[in-house]
Amino acid sequence: MTLINNIKQFPIYNVVEQPSKYMTAIAITVFSSLVMFLEPVSTSWLRYQSIEVNHGEWWRIFTANLCHSNWNHWILNIAGLWLMDVFYKPVLSLKIRTSLLLFCMLSNVALLHAFLNIGWYVGLSGALHGYLIGGAILSFNTAKVLNTLIIVITTIKLITESLWQVNSGTAELIGADVLEPAHSFGAVSAVIFVLIFWIIHKKTT
Repeated sequence: MTLINNIKQFPIYNVVEQPSKYMTAIAITVFSSLVMFLEPVSTSWLRYQSIEVNHGEWWRIFTANLCHSNWNHWILNIAGLWLMDVFYKPVLSLKIRTSLLLFCMLSNVALLHAFLNIGWYVGLSGALHGYLIGGAILSFNTAKVLNTLIIVITTIKLITESLWQVNSGTAELIGADVLEPAHSFGAVSAVIFVLIFWIIHKKTT
């Protein structure tokens, strides 16, 4: 019985037993994998391209998050998504996790479009940086030391990669340049979400 109980406490078992608790991560995994299988037609319609967005194809601001440069890129992003979702599931509801992640997905690319002159962008890493920091802030009181470490280490990473070329290995692996500002905009998106969340929560309590 002890072994069975230990297995039931393992995160992967919880995903299998309670898939409804991870519906957002499941949906992103499925849709982004379909985009990869339908390459290159899917990416031509879904990736962020500044010219097309300026011509009214606004869906690209969101769907860019579902596109990836290659399967290595997809695996890195989806692995990160699941690690974070499983990590935050015990302390944040599905509604909060979904709202935070979707907001970061949308806001991150919108900020890229507003402030940077880039031709195109694909990937979920910017939103994931926001998800990581936003989740740590929202669940701060549940594990103050751990969440402080997450926020501090992630902030140091963002500062480091903005000053020095530290992602060359990742760029080679995914077959595309790493757009570091996307990571910073993801973090900014998380802070905006948390402020909005606190304001709404304060008004309703």
